[in-house]
Amino acid sequence: RRRHRPTKKTKMKMKTSTATATTTTATTTSALFSTAQNQNDYQNEYYENQTDHQSGYDYDHEYPQDYQTDYYAQEHERDSSDYDPNRSIQPGQKPSISETSPRDLSLLPAFATDALSIQPLSPSSFLLHAQQLDGFPDVSAYTASDIFAGSTVLFVPAASALSAYDIKYELSAHITVEQVQDKLYEIDFRSDPVQRRKRNLMWKQFFLVLKLLMEYQKGTDSPWFPYLASLPRFFSNGPSMTPFCYNCIPSYLTELCQKERATMNQLLMLKSLSANLPHEWLSDETRGNADLWKWAYQIVLTRAVTSASPSTDGDERDVDVDDDDENEHGDLRLLPLADMINHSHEPNVEILHDEYGNAYVQAIRDIPANTPLCRSYGNPANPSYLLARYGFLEEDHPWSFCKLLPGHVTEEMVDLGYHPHRLLFDKTTGDVSEEVWDVLLYLVLGDEDTCGDGGATQRQFHRAHVEGNHEVKAQIHREWYVHTLATLAEHVEEVLRELEVLEE
Repeated sequence: RRRHRPTKKTKMKMKTSTATATTTTATTTSALFSTAQNQNDYQNEYYENQTDHQSGYDYDHEYPQDYQTDYYAQEHERDSSDYDPNRSIQPGQKPSISETSPRDLSLLPAFATDALSIQPLSPSSFLLHAQQLDGFPDVSAYTASDIFAGSTVLFVPAASALSAYDIKYELSAHITVEQVQDKLYEIDFRSDPVQRRKRNLMWKQFFLVLKLLMEYQKGTDSPWFPYLASLPRFFSNGPSMTPFCYNCIPSYLTELCQKERATMNQLLMLKSLSANLPHEWLSDETRGNADLWKWAYQIVLTRAVTSASPSTDGDERDVDVDDDDENEHGDLRLLPLADMINHSHEPNVEILHDEYGNAYVQAIRDIPANTPLCRSYGNPANPSYLLARYGFLEEDHPWSFCKLLPGHVTEEMVDLGYHPHRLLFDKTTGDVSEEVWDVLLYLVLGDEDTCGDGGATQRQFHRAHVEGNHEVKAQIHREWYVHTLATLAEHVEEVLRELEVLEE
């Protein structure tokens, strides 16, 4: 999961088998992850309504020779007999979490469709492409078929997701949400709304981390082994950085990365609660493996998505966990296959959830064949945030946060639009957003050496903004334009000097 980069497309032909899996493990996983009857009925009804879209697809379409991957043989057609979970795998083997270990995707497609009942719109509408990116294995999703806007590209039944709510009930006899919340409050006792939302998200992350550790410990005996083996091992985001790294990046990015690492360390302080679990669920060896805990946390941090709670009537659209306004009442889930979709500031799909907890990867515009499937991980106008959370920079987006970082952000500055998503520079035209000019002017008017009226003009400017008096705002801008422009130029020069120092 990284920002999409132009790469060779991949030729893969998948045909979903209708036969019953013959291996013991396949049968077991099918039983474990079969969906409830009402979900199946809902799913079947939905896909019956998709037949008009599917009828135009040519399933035997030939793609160029270079559209191949190293984990699907050319012209290979999968059937249930190909789904052998022990192929090239030793009994009891655990996935390697070494950064240089390859990601094993050989079992994932069959596992997802046969065991988890995850359904693509057509056999060629959702395919995976493996490549080396910056020297490390990367996986992305693409479509080899034309897809119409509004079509469901991939269907993930509720029972096929790893859900924080479900894990909470599974472990409730040993660890409760209240215990986790109390521990988090001991770590950071602040009770402001931001901390409350953070704690409400972290208990969900903690339960997902525990589930990953429990399934990892089982090795090949875990029905989730094919999924775990396909997950990344290498991360380049804030939690993975060392103090030395912070000396090599700009101050704003350093601040974000340090916050991400601090959050990971807070969650790792919850490890003591895992002692409440039976030894056969989580052994001392697994519990004491710090690298394993960090890997599981990184998986949850970079891949889990939240959804509105089934008990709420609000907007049930997918909300990424990096959203500043994260819905604290939503579930937190890992969605196999769907979590292989990369980020783009021009997404072509989004993830929706229905009242039963099923997830739908839905096309938000027409998608031509041989196109990467991309969704938005967060506001691309703040690339530093994407790097701190996910470990990549999106350089294609024209707008970028101006990196204006005053010592203290007041409520009045927030009223004027102080937020990384709104204080923007256009990298192609040099345009500056209105919010940048407003905040800079407010800072100028608050400088007693420059303005010298005890803040009277500053208060007048803020009041005009709140009341929507654009004429007064424009007049004050005109009067103080020279000072505002000089402040902007000084800020830009300061940022450039910092970058020069880092480059040296």
